[in-house]
Amino acid sequence: MFVSEKQGFARSPITVFTKPWQSLSPAELVDQVYEMGVDGVELPVREGFQVDPVKISEDLPSVAKLFEKRGLKIYSVATVLSSEAIRACGDAGVPILRTMLPLRPGMPYLENVEQFRETCREFSSVAESCGVSIGLQNHCDSFACSALSIIHAIEPLSDVAVSAVLDLGHTGLEGEREDIAIDIAWSRLSMVNLKNALRFSDGKDERGEVIWNRTWVPGKEGYTSWRKAVCELARRKFAKPICLTAEYKDNSQKVLKGDDVLPVIKEDIAYLKELMAEYYK
Repeated sequence: MFVSEKQGFARSPITVFTKPWQSLSPAELVDQVYEMGVDGVELPVREGFQVDPVKISEDLPSVAKLFEKRGLKIYSVATVLSSEAIRACGDAGVPILRTMLPLRPGMPYLENVEQFRETCREFSSVAESCGVSIGLQNHCDSFACSALSIIHAIEPLSDVAVSAVLDLGHTGLEGEREDIAIDIAWSRLSMVNLKNALRFSDGKDERGEVIWNRTWVPGKEGYTSWRKAVCELARRKFAKPICLTAEYKDNSQKVLKGDDVLPVIKEDIAYLKELMAEYYK
């Protein structure tokens, strides 16, 4: 974790979502993350990745130990919510299990929210006993998409068991200002995701209406101002994880993976560190 030499208070640990490096072995992934110069990771627990959901109970704690040997930590995992996953996170010392709230076609918004709340209530006791927070993240398109929507969804739930993961790339797409989104989520905020995006016109439909698409770009290039976001987080002395989601597309709209991601994520890590050094004083 970065610490201000002048003031002595802890800055946010910087983490990286390791989804682009599915093919690496756990040991290779740890080595690569260590070379990036960050504090840890968000680990996808999905079929074909370093930890498979079927073996999460045994594999997540063992992979966490590999990271710990290099002075790194798994700060969050992205996986399907279940009692087994929550217990595995607790055993591995992972504080956040990140999830999202899908908006199912044909189902009213509030019914989707209530269904999510019922799921969280089902798992609240085990989450509290394991010291794990179910972190609800906003996502554009067919998910609860804004800071306001995730706070609305989790407001009646246990603040020990359920928290807010604010993705400022998606709030940028939805038009929420950085400081306002942070303020809305602040009372339940357990982690911030940083990435960046742009919308672009992608032809027209049969009526002549413009079709809008989006692309994921480096941190300096999108709608979301990382500078404004870090300034606001530093003003509030936010010291919880900031996760760089390592999501980028090339000019042909192909998602970057593997080694192709490394130059861009390293540039974004350097930029975030620069901003933190400027504002966390």
